[in-house]
Amino acid sequence: MREVLRTPRAGGEREGGGAVIPVDPLQGPAVVLGMAGAALVASRSQGIRRAGFGAWVVGNLLWVIYATVEGNAYMMTLFGFYWITAALGLMNTREGEDAGRSTPQD
Repeated sequence: MREVLRTPRAGGEREGGGAVIPVDPLQGPAVVLGMAGAALVASRSQGIRRAGFGAWVVGNLLWVIYATVEGNAYMMTLFGFYWITAALGLMNTREGEDAGRSTPQD
């Protein structure tokens, strides 16, 4: 899992001399989901914010798995906490939507 693509330090260069950027199968998606979540939760739309919290739930879980594989208890604790708060945010966005539906419209 660690050596997805070879880097110049490991002796791997593409033809033409360009370096190959390594993509970790856990960290890569976790970074993308974390950044996407941050952008989405800034929205005013309840549904888009919910999607952002969902992205954070998945991304933070990937970080917890990565930290577990690496044996990094500090990172595991940090992203475990982030995972819990993202899950709470996801639940809160659903509660807000449910409350909005039960309120009669004038």
